[in-house]
Amino acid sequence: MATLHDTARRIERGSVILARRIGQALTPEGRPVLATLRIGAVCLFAPPLYLALEQSPLLVPIALGIWCRHAWTVTQPVPPVPPDPTALRRRLVEAVLELIGDRPGIHLAELYPQLLASPWAARLDETQLRDRLQRAGLIITRSMRVDGVEGRSGIRRADAEAALRALSPSPATNPSPTDGDAGQDVSESGGERPGERAETT
Repeated sequence: MATLHDTARRIERGSVILARRIGQALTPEGRPVLATLRIGAVCLFAPPLYLALEQSPLLVPIALGIWCRHAWTVTQPVPPVPPDPTALRRRLVEAVLELIGDRPGIHLAELYPQLLASPWAARLDETQLRDRLQRAGLIITRSMRVDGVEGRSGIRRADAEAALRALSPSPATNPSPTDGDAGQDVSESGGERPGERAETT
Protein backbone atom coordinates (compact mmCIF):
# COMPACT_ATOMS: atom_id res chain seq x y z
CA MET A 1 0.00 0.00 0.00
CA ALA A 2 1.37 3.39 -0.98
CA THR A 3 2.33 5.70 1.88
CA LEU A 4 1.62 9.43 2.00
CA HIS A 5 5.28 10.09 1.18
CA ASP A 6 5.16 7.82 -1.87
CA THR A 7 1.98 9.50 -3.05
CA ALA A 8 3.51 12.95 -2.67
CA ARG A 9 6.62 11.87 -4.59
CA ARG A 10 4.52 10.45 -7.42
CA ILE A 11 2.45 13.63 -7.66
CA GLU A 12 5.66 15.68 -7.65
CA ARG A 13 7.18 13.62 -10.48
CA GLY A 14 3.91 13.66 -12.38
CA SER A 15 3.66 17.43 -12.05
CA VAL A 16 7.11 17.81 -13.58
CA ILE A 17 6.10 15.56 -16.48
CA LEU A 18 2.84 17.44 -17.04
CA ALA A 19 4.60 20.81 -16.91
CA ARG A 20 7.15 19.54 -19.45
CA ARG A 21 4.39 18.34 -21.76
CA ILE A 22 2.56 21.66 -21.50
CA GLY A 23 5.77 23.51 -22.31
CA GLN A 24 6.40 21.31 -25.33
CA ALA A 25 2.83 21.80 -26.51
CA LEU A 26 3.10 25.58 -26.21
CA THR A 27 6.52 25.81 -27.88
CA PRO A 28 6.78 23.06 -30.53
CA GLU A 29 10.30 22.51 -31.85
CA GLY A 30 11.04 24.49 -35.01
CA ARG A 31 7.57 26.15 -35.17
CA PRO A 32 8.00 29.72 -33.88
CA VAL A 33 4.78 31.00 -35.47
CA LEU A 34 2.67 28.24 -33.94
CA ALA A 35 4.41 28.76 -30.58
CA THR A 36 3.60 32.49 -30.70
CA LEU A 37 -0.05 31.79 -31.46
CA ARG A 38 -0.41 29.27 -28.66
CA ILE A 39 1.31 31.48 -26.08
CA GLY A 40 -0.85 34.39 -27.21
CA ALA A 41 -3.99 32.28 -26.74
CA VAL A 42 -2.88 31.37 -23.21
CA CYS A 43 -2.28 35.04 -22.38
CA LEU A 44 -5.73 35.87 -23.78
CA PHE A 45 -7.59 33.31 -21.67
CA ALA A 46 -5.51 33.73 -18.50
CA PRO A 47 -7.26 36.89 -17.14
CA PRO A 48 -10.84 35.49 -17.50
CA LEU A 49 -9.71 32.26 -15.88
CA TYR A 50 -8.14 34.15 -12.98
CA LEU A 51 -11.35 36.14 -12.47
CA ALA A 52 -13.41 32.96 -12.51
CA LEU A 53 -11.18 31.39 -9.86
CA GLU A 54 -11.32 34.56 -7.78
CA GLN A 55 -15.12 34.72 -7.91
CA SER A 56 -15.56 30.99 -7.27
CA PRO A 57 -12.95 29.87 -4.70
CA LEU A 58 -14.29 26.31 -4.81
CA LEU A 59 -12.86 25.96 -8.31
CA VAL A 60 -9.33 26.13 -6.90
CA PRO A 61 -9.41 22.85 -4.91
CA ILE A 62 -11.32 21.20 -7.77
CA ALA A 63 -8.67 22.25 -10.29
CA LEU A 64 -5.91 21.21 -7.89
CA GLY A 65 -7.55 17.82 -7.41
CA ILE A 66 -7.81 17.28 -11.17
CA TRP A 67 -4.15 18.21 -11.58
CA CYS A 68 -3.03 15.85 -8.81
CA ARG A 69 -5.09 13.03 -10.28
CA HIS A 70 -3.49 13.48 -13.70
CA ALA A 71 -0.03 13.75 -12.11
CA TRP A 72 -0.69 10.48 -10.27
CA THR A 73 -1.95 8.77 -13.43
CA VAL A 74 1.00 9.84 -15.58
CA THR A 75 3.43 8.15 -13.17
CA GLN A 76 1.77 4.77 -13.33
CA PRO A 77 4.33 1.96 -13.53
CA VAL A 78 5.64 1.08 -16.96
CA PRO A 79 3.45 -1.57 -18.62
CA PRO A 80 4.91 -5.05 -18.23
CA VAL A 81 7.35 -6.01 -20.93
CA PRO A 82 5.72 -8.34 -23.45
CA PRO A 83 7.26 -11.81 -23.58
CA ASP A 84 8.07 -11.18 -27.24
CA PRO A 85 10.78 -8.47 -27.49
CA THR A 86 9.71 -7.79 -31.07
CA ALA A 87 6.33 -6.60 -29.82
CA LEU A 88 7.99 -4.06 -27.52
CA ARG A 89 10.19 -2.80 -30.35
CA ARG A 90 7.16 -2.52 -32.61
CA ARG A 91 5.34 -0.43 -29.99
CA LEU A 92 8.35 1.88 -29.72
CA VAL A 93 8.41 2.39 -33.49
CA GLU A 94 4.66 3.06 -33.47
CA ALA A 95 5.21 5.70 -30.76
CA VAL A 96 7.88 7.36 -32.91
CA LEU A 97 5.58 7.38 -35.93
CA GLU A 98 2.81 8.91 -33.84
CA LEU A 99 5.13 11.75 -32.82
CA ILE A 100 6.25 12.26 -36.43
CA GLY A 101 2.68 12.56 -37.67
CA ASP A 102 2.44 13.73 -41.28
CA ARG A 103 5.89 15.33 -41.26
CA PRO A 104 8.87 13.88 -43.17
CA GLY A 105 10.62 13.04 -39.92
CA ILE A 106 11.52 14.22 -36.43
CA HIS A 107 14.70 15.58 -34.89
CA LEU A 108 16.14 13.78 -31.87
CA ALA A 109 16.06 17.08 -29.97
CA GLU A 110 12.27 16.92 -30.18
CA LEU A 111 11.87 13.14 -30.00
CA TYR A 112 13.95 12.40 -26.90
CA PRO A 113 12.11 14.68 -24.40
CA GLN A 114 8.70 13.40 -25.50
CA LEU A 115 9.68 9.74 -25.31
CA LEU A 116 11.49 10.19 -21.99
CA ALA A 117 8.34 11.78 -20.58
CA SER A 118 6.22 8.81 -21.65
CA PRO A 119 5.68 5.59 -19.67
CA TRP A 120 7.68 3.63 -22.27
CA ALA A 121 10.97 5.41 -21.56
CA ALA A 122 10.44 7.14 -18.20
CA ARG A 123 13.27 5.15 -16.59
CA LEU A 124 15.79 5.51 -19.41
CA ASP A 125 18.43 8.10 -20.15
CA GLU A 126 19.19 9.40 -23.65
CA THR A 127 21.97 6.86 -24.26
CA GLN A 128 19.72 3.93 -23.34
CA LEU A 129 16.88 5.38 -25.41
CA ARG A 130 19.13 5.74 -28.44
CA ASP A 131 20.15 2.10 -28.06
CA ARG A 132 16.49 1.03 -27.88
CA LEU A 133 15.68 3.00 -31.02
CA GLN A 134 18.53 1.43 -32.97
CA ARG A 135 17.67 -2.07 -31.77
CA ALA A 136 14.15 -1.47 -33.05
CA GLY A 137 15.64 -0.94 -36.51
CA LEU A 138 15.27 2.85 -36.57
CA ILE A 139 17.99 4.57 -38.58
CA ILE A 140 19.27 7.85 -37.17
CA THR A 141 20.07 10.26 -39.98
CA ARG A 142 22.88 12.60 -39.02
CA SER A 143 21.55 15.70 -40.76
CA MET A 144 17.99 16.21 -41.91
CA ARG A 145 15.45 18.99 -42.44
CA VAL A 146 12.17 19.09 -40.51
CA ASP A 147 9.77 22.04 -40.20
CA GLY A 148 12.30 24.36 -41.80
CA VAL A 149 15.07 23.39 -39.36
CA GLU A 150 18.02 21.49 -40.82
CA GLY A 151 21.41 20.21 -39.80
CA ARG A 152 20.17 18.12 -36.86
CA SER A 153 20.13 14.36 -36.34
CA GLY A 154 16.76 12.70 -36.55
CA ILE A 155 14.63 9.84 -37.82
CA ARG A 156 12.88 9.94 -41.18
CA ARG A 157 9.27 8.81 -41.42
CA ALA A 158 10.11 6.55 -44.37
CA ASP A 159 12.75 4.77 -42.26
CA ALA A 160 10.34 4.41 -39.32
CA GLU A 161 7.67 2.96 -41.60
CA ALA A 162 10.23 0.51 -43.01
CA ALA A 163 11.23 -0.51 -39.47
CA LEU A 164 7.58 -1.07 -38.58
CA ARG A 165 7.06 -3.26 -41.63
CA ALA A 166 10.13 -5.29 -40.70
CA LEU A 167 8.79 -5.83 -37.18
CA SER A 168 5.23 -6.64 -38.23
CA PRO A 169 4.16 -10.28 -38.28
CA SER A 170 4.63 -11.87 -41.68
CA PRO A 171 2.36 -14.65 -42.98
CA ALA A 172 5.32 -16.48 -44.41
CA THR A 173 9.06 -16.25 -43.87
CA ASN A 174 11.77 -17.39 -46.22
CA PRO A 175 15.12 -16.80 -44.50
CA SER A 176 18.16 -16.65 -46.72
CA PRO A 177 21.68 -17.67 -45.60
CA THR A 178 22.95 -14.30 -46.82
CA ASP A 179 20.38 -12.31 -44.83
CA GLY A 180 21.42 -13.50 -41.39
CA ASP A 181 19.22 -14.92 -38.64
CA ALA A 182 15.83 -13.43 -37.86
CA GLY A 183 16.12 -10.83 -35.14
CA GLN A 184 19.80 -10.19 -35.88
CA ASP A 185 20.97 -6.88 -34.40
CA VAL A 186 21.80 -4.11 -36.83
CA SER A 187 25.35 -4.08 -35.48
CA GLU A 188 25.95 -7.55 -36.94
CA SER A 189 25.26 -6.47 -40.50
CA GLY A 190 27.72 -4.90 -42.88
CA GLY A 191 27.66 -1.56 -44.61
CA GLU A 192 27.06 1.78 -42.92
CA ARG A 193 27.45 2.49 -39.24
CA PRO A 194 24.80 0.59 -37.24
CA GLY A 195 21.57 2.52 -36.88
CA GLU A 196 23.01 5.71 -38.29
CA ARG A 197 23.60 7.22 -41.68
CA ALA A 198 24.25 10.55 -43.29
CA GLU A 199 21.46 12.36 -45.07
CA THR A 200 21.90 11.97 -48.81
CA THR A 201 19.07 14.16 -50.07
